[in-house]
Amino acid sequence: MGTSLTKIDVARRQLKTAINLLFSGGDSVSIFSLAANAWEVIDALCVRNNIGSLSVQTRTNVPQGLDLKYDYINSPYRNFFKHADRDHDRVLQDFDEAQVDAVMILAVEDYLRLTKKSPIEFQVYQLWYLATYVEKVKAEALTNILDSIESTFPRIRELSRPDRLSMGRRVLEEMRNNQELLADPHTEQGD
Repeated sequence: MGTSLTKIDVARRQLKTAINLLFSGGDSVSIFSLAANAWEVIDALCVRNNIGSLSVQTRTNVPQGLDLKYDYINSPYRNFFKHADRDHDRVLQDFDEAQVDAVMILAVEDYLRLTKKSPIEFQVYQLWYLATYVEKVKAEALTNILDSIESTFPRIRELSRPDRLSMGRRVLEEMRNNQELLADPHTEQGD
């Protein structure tokens, strides 16, 4: 008999896999696809449950006439990665691997707001993202976590992208053995 899966189970598994691939230097096309799939499910669940998600907040900053899902996630990347019926000869120019980071943080943040708990991978990715892109976060939001960012990911912004990802992998491996984090009721166990 097969395994029963909910939509959130599937999204969590895809997102955990994407984070593990990212920190292991995996293929950015596959990582983006997994993260975008997970984000779409999580976003729909947040909307259905009236959760004040990061995606909802982000939509308020999208220029009028454009849509977060269709113009920033599905196009140009996600649809290019999965369809060839109308544009079989098209070439995607200038794929920026950092686009993966943006989709992933939307999915991670929205998951946290939806479930109020998360796997270790999500917690490490969230802190890694904040450390890497500190300039994108309002200063008052960083007040309580700046010390944690600096102690966990010291001088990360001075590193190359591959070195930043390696640092993320090392921290993730350490946190998987952190008994205090594992015992925290906000840390989701399993798969």
